[in-house]
Amino acid sequence: MENLSQKTMQINWTRENELSIFSLNNIHSSNKKKEILIMKQNKFLSAVAVLLLIAFSTTSWVSPKPVAMKMPVTITVTTFGGMPVPGDNPGTFVATGAIETSGTSIMNVVPLSNVAIHCSILLTDEHGTITIHQECNFATPTPQGRWEIVSGTGDYANLRGNGPLTMPGNESMTGYIF
Repeated sequence: MENLSQKTMQINWTRENELSIFSLNNIHSSNKKKEILIMKQNKFLSAVAVLLLIAFSTTSWVSPKPVAMKMPVTITVTTFGGMPVPGDNPGTFVATGAIETSGTSIMNVVPLSNVAIHCSILLTDEHGTITIHQECNFATPTPQGRWEIVSGTGDYANLRGNGPLTMPGNESMTGYIF
């Protein structure tokens, strides 16, 4: 009988151990799932961090240059002796609007055809020089064209501008500087 009782106890003890082991396996399995979920979250957060690092390291932290503000200007050039002729024509200029100044001018006139000329004008005052290129058309009743500031020195070193012009006698250039 004792043997039978021992065997019964062994069976009971073995079943209890199996149940304990089964329940430990369930707990272990649940913990594994949590660990896997945490690892997936960590991988996702790491990927986001890397993407943010790439985004910030590839963008420039240099401040953008301010947009040049267009300001209206009128420049009137008067050549000595009236209508300019091919070659250098000395004279004076007056600028009003965004630039308020006056000084001397030299207009170099180059005929391109019977109705078109190219002029290069050098304006000089106590602040520096301004070089303007003009393309003029005499095929219309009132000669007209376009002008553009191409360079400058002194206070006018970075000055740019352009606009239309009319020229019966005096060169009247209206437009914008920036």
